[in-house]
Amino acid sequence: MRCNGRGRREEELPSEGLVRGAVQIPPGGEPVLFLADHPVTGGYPVLAVLLDSDVDRAAQVRPGQRVRFTLVRP
Repeated sequence: MRCNGRGRREEELPSEGLVRGAVQIPPGGEPVLFLADHPVTGGYPVLAVLLDSDVDRAAQVRPGQRVRFTLVRP
């Protein structure tokens, strides 16, 4: 899932493990939410991770539909 967003980072970070639900910010600045078919590693900053219970709901979001993230304590 790609999202609209601001921000730009030109250099890559060292690769690190990614989990389902990770929100990564590539150089283009558009956040990417990784769902069930996510890569094993990535080299861009991870902004947040969705709760496991919310990842399946996020997979149902339609193109152009607005999504709001809320900070919660684990």
